[in-house]
Amino acid sequence: MLLPVISQKLTSWWLDNLLNLQLQWSILAVLLMLLSLRYIQYFFIPLSFLYLVLIVYNFAPFYKPGDFEPSGKETLNIAQLNIKYGNPYIDRLVDEIGYSDYDVILLQEVGDNERETVRRLIEFFPYSTGVSHLENFPSGMALFSRWPVVNSKIHDLGYVEGHIIEVIVQSPESTVPVHIFALHPGAPRSKALWRLRNLTLVYVAHTVSASSLPHKIVIGDINTSPWSPEFKYLRNTSALLNSAHGFGYIPSWSFSSLNKFARMMSSAYIDHCLVSDVFKIINKEYRPVSGSDHLLISTRLGLG
Repeated sequence: MLLPVISQKLTSWWLDNLLNLQLQWSILAVLLMLLSLRYIQYFFIPLSFLYLVLIVYNFAPFYKPGDFEPSGKETLNIAQLNIKYGNPYIDRLVDEIGYSDYDVILLQEVGDNERETVRRLIEFFPYSTGVSHLENFPSGMALFSRWPVVNSKIHDLGYVEGHIIEVIVQSPESTVPVHIFALHPGAPRSKALWRLRNLTLVYVAHTVSASSLPHKIVIGDINTSPWSPEFKYLRNTSALLNSAHGFGYIPSWSFSSLNKFARMMSSAYIDHCLVSDVFKIINKEYRPVSGSDHLLISTRLGLG
């Protein structure tokens, strides 16, 4: 719980993974406070003070009230979903997305055998990146847009999950260009994969920083939490804001899907949408999706 307060950089991949479980550590801290009250009362006050300060520090930004009223200007509703490879409900999911009100959606963990099913979304989203035979779902990603794509590029960092989709979509009403970077680096299940993920985040941070467009978005399952030094580096170097602030803790990935309680208790907050400060963050919604261990998350942004 102290690591997000004192750590600017971590050298242990397993410690970085443990740091991401701040919800679970906070619940354990509350239990320890109750135990100290029952069995070792002279520890209750110092323990409670320390734990409460850390919990507030780590979670307060997610619950800080904000101004989420519509700006009255054009909005962009951008969504993201890690559908999970081999999702048996992919046909139903494609239909639901097709009839949604999303302007742009990023799908992740799309398998090559699901190409034709996912390509049906082009009927609803006429502009896409990452679904042609040449592109072949870079790192399992596909981006669909109802807004015209005026420029696109796929960055290949030289490893299986080291692709970044970069697109510029243009507002159909005001012709404002929006620079979007989508990524899904591999989960840090080993020291080698952890280093590759970190290198990917550093690359994206500097690429975003080099963009001269005012409206910028980084979106994806980046396999790290807001408490990680790598996440903070990405946010600070790119000069972007976490669009989730003010909307509470989002259990974006969960090991269990038995019920809401099990989902929350086994969750990690690893799916993110970072935006430049020229956007007005109007709303954020999320919901579970059949067959996926991730939530579908949408973020509605005013073009400010």
